[in-house]
Amino acid sequence: MTGTALDKAQMRDRWRARAPFWDGQADGLADMADRLNRPMIDAAGIAAGHTVLDLASGAGEPALTIARRVGAAGHVTATDLVDEMLAGCRRRAAAAGLTNIDCRQADMEDLPFADGRFDRVTCRFGVMFVPQADRALAEAYRVLKPGGRAAFMVWGHREDTVMFTIIAAAARAVFGDDPSFDFDTPFRFGAPGRLAALFTAAGFADAGEIDTHFSPRMPADQPFWTPQVKMGLGPRLIPRLGDKDP
Repeated sequence: MTGTALDKAQMRDRWRARAPFWDGQADGLADMADRLNRPMIDAAGIAAGHTVLDLASGAGEPALTIARRVGAAGHVTATDLVDEMLAGCRRRAAAAGLTNIDCRQADMEDLPFADGRFDRVTCRFGVMFVPQADRALAEAYRVLKPGGRAAFMVWGHREDTVMFTIIAAAARAVFGDDPSFDFDTPFRFGAPGRLAALFTAAGFADAGEIDTHFSPRMPADQPFWTPQVKMGLGPRLIPRLGDKDP
């Protein structure tokens, strides 16, 4: 199943439609998100007192985890293309009593921040969806302080990601070969060296890649597939499934 490229307006509409599902699943997936967050946060060298820009923060991760890492002397700016996706981030930050984080709608291809503002820039599973990823990397470089560091996390090869393979098969079984479902774009940087090359072209020095393998472990009493399907396919598929775990 191959999707078609989306323009910016279509991307906004798609993520607005998915926002309630991401917010609804965020708390239940917190432990799994934490295990994804740690390698990227460590690679970025984030420490107490840092000012950090997190791109494509969605319902709050890894921005909330980073806020705990930088502490009261630091600050995190969580961003997303659509403000609706940040509702979960605001809700969860308030519930956790985190006061060193703010949430702002921002397009990573055209960031509304001054040059050299942040110590670190992070992006977990967001840059794959950006039409002009090279421009997004250039913007990340621009807003970093001299000597700053950026760390982005992307999916590898789709064949190595069982979760997406199964969800794609489920979508195909229900909707047929519907071009509105895009299961190719999330893996556009799966080839080794491709993302590092974009970092280098954007001006970053010592760009490199770390191959990280992740095997989720969910408690037996918590559904795994329903949250993934809801976040991935949102309002298109959920009316047919209800709340059952497929």
